[in-house]
Amino acid sequence: MNIVFSTTRQWNPGDEFIFMGCMNLLSHHINDFNPIIYNRNPQTRRARKVDIVKAIDNFLGKDFIEKFLDNSVKDRFPMDYADMVVFAGSPEWRGRRMKKLYDSVIEFNIPTIFLGLGTSGKFSFTDEHFTKTEQEVFKSALLITTRDANTLEGLKPVTAYQLPCPALFSSKESRTVKSVKKIGLMYGTNSAVACNNVSNETYIYMMEMYRNILKDFGEEYEFEFVSHYIDELSSFKKDFENHKLRYSYDAKDYLEIYKQYDLVIGYRVHGIGISASMGIPGIMFAHDERAVTVKGFGAELVSVGTDYQELKTLIKNTIKEIEGKSTKLQDHKKSTMKKYLSLFNEKIK
Repeated sequence: MNIVFSTTRQWNPGDEFIFMGCMNLLSHHINDFNPIIYNRNPQTRRARKVDIVKAIDNFLGKDFIEKFLDNSVKDRFPMDYADMVVFAGSPEWRGRRMKKLYDSVIEFNIPTIFLGLGTSGKFSFTDEHFTKTEQEVFKSALLITTRDANTLEGLKPVTAYQLPCPALFSSKESRTVKSVKKIGLMYGTNSAVACNNVSNETYIYMMEMYRNILKDFGEEYEFEFVSHYIDELSSFKKDFENHKLRYSYDAKDYLEIYKQYDLVIGYRVHGIGISASMGIPGIMFAHDERAVTVKGFGAELVSVGTDYQELKTLIKNTIKEIEGKSTKLQDHKKSTMKKYLSLFNEKIK
């Protein structure tokens, strides 16, 4: 089978962790398939209301002005090769950037599944929030799962199921953490590009918490920072010059990076997710509505602005209970896998 996955490449590693999880999930139901990506990277696929350059290229039937050389689904070429389309969980699972994908599903009558859809706000399944084409695709979907209650409520007119985000399956392996020796801290800034940055309030809060954590726990545990986006590298040298930062351009490398830790703390939802997939508990700085996703990863949530002493107590208790939390996390992963596969067996023939 040729399966097209909606994801991003070289933009937000979290999207690629979800993609990895979706592929691992599907491999239990469909033994062999060719993974193809529909790359939503805004550098590759723009979402302008009026794009004269693209209109000219489409009219001429060639990439005459603007070259689209990315090794992914292209706008001009037909998706007649696709046997299935998987809309992998992310807040961007509809809208202008997704038009080609929805149009192709209708044009070629391609079976679709939506896995782990999430949102940062409430919406309704109406013309106000969905195009006619999007509504048609949703109504004919084989399976729809959401990772939060708002999305489940918004999709009430179509049958959907609430399950943890597929990033929970991004790693094929997991382990039981018996004690804490090494802790990963997720670094982020307010100066990175939109959608890969945090607010000034969140940035200031995290820097204060991390400095306190290093002061109070630094002699007992080994710490490393983890960065997901290149814009963060320069700022890190100014904020924590004498500490180690782990980063890679390749999302798959984060399996090896997060694998080293016994506990992770930070603001990246899917940094918590890929760690949970390996049996590693997490503590999440909840800086926007999407943070509720980590409940599906068995993580603790700390709202931005929470007093440090409260966070310190939570860290101590988590370390004390680490083996039980890790075991519970692995059991949760197995039971969630069974629920997904049960739906696959029922819905995807």
